[in-house]
Amino acid sequence: MLHPHTRVFDESGERYNSRNKTAGPGFKNVPREQPDAQVWSGKMVHDLTTLMKRARDNYHLSLLLASAAKPLHFISARVALCLEQKVRRNGTTILLPNGSKMSIARDSGVGIASALFWHGLDGYEPETSRTLRFFFERVATFVDVGANCGLYSLLGALWNPSLEVVAFEPVPAIFEGLKRNVLLNKLVGRIRCENIALSNETGKAAFFLPKSDSGRDVESTGTLARESWQARKGSARIEVETARFDEYAARHPMHVDLIKIDVEDFEADVLEGMKGVIARDRPFIVCEVLPRLHGNQRTRKIVESLNYQPYWITSSGYVKVPRFDFGRDEPTDFLLSPVGTSDVVLDKLDGLWESKERSCQQDRIAL
Repeated sequence: MLHPHTRVFDESGERYNSRNKTAGPGFKNVPREQPDAQVWSGKMVHDLTTLMKRARDNYHLSLLLASAAKPLHFISARVALCLEQKVRRNGTTILLPNGSKMSIARDSGVGIASALFWHGLDGYEPETSRTLRFFFERVATFVDVGANCGLYSLLGALWNPSLEVVAFEPVPAIFEGLKRNVLLNKLVGRIRCENIALSNETGKAAFFLPKSDSGRDVESTGTLARESWQARKGSARIEVETARFDEYAARHPMHVDLIKIDVEDFEADVLEGMKGVIARDRPFIVCEVLPRLHGNQRTRKIVESLNYQPYWITSSGYVKVPRFDFGRDEPTDFLLSPVGTSDVVLDKLDGLWESKERSCQQDRIAL
């Protein structure tokens, strides 16, 4: 190694300053050789890594390590699950893939906030969330029926900055949480919040609201269905305002591209009250349809009368189904599509979207 003040001359007699490690005008740089110790260290790390990769696949060693690791993995998984179930997060903020931040306010959806806190964006209804996100990127108007604390309304508005959102939530306490979340996310001008229950009649109706056993959250399984388990079990009744969406849309003109319905066994009445808009705009509809003793026959008949095709939303894809009750438990959400394909199972939704676009183009040409 050269002394800091050592002068080095190249073959032409030009001087190199080893202190500055650069040559001035008219000087040439002298290349520095990599120290032998650094080369040896890098080679040793590479050789050690290669040896460990080979060793872990050795039959006897892999048997020993796997046998010791499996109980630890089982215990850690149980501990993680217990933590997720017992430790709840009242209010949270997550980062969306597009760089936006989505927040759930304090006391405004603790169960949903906890799921997002522990598992991120796909922590709550992952298949349904992905389905809606596909459409959020492509549509202009989203109607959220049974919005609860507003998760999907918030997600849609943040996912697509030009998306117009209308959120309907009839329960006053939950509605206040919806408004807090809209305010917290600075979406007051983007999401219109309506303290109304959509129905097949406009007026007032009894809403059956079970008692919550989840702490600060208001029970989210309330319904207008008179023959529901909520009514049979004597749940508290509150009076709510109801409206047919066809009449609402006449007062608030819009072209509807996407609808989400989550109304606890009251979807047939909601669909009946918006048949005019559905027939006119042919929106995609994501709808929860719970297994019921009545077989959801009324919902099926309305969907058929609208010439819509149901697809069961699952983790394996979208399964074309002729009816809603077929010995299933979970999941409970369906995509009601204005167009269909010959495929029984769809891996993605691009085909349906492109088919709908072609249909719209043909309608415009016909006009």
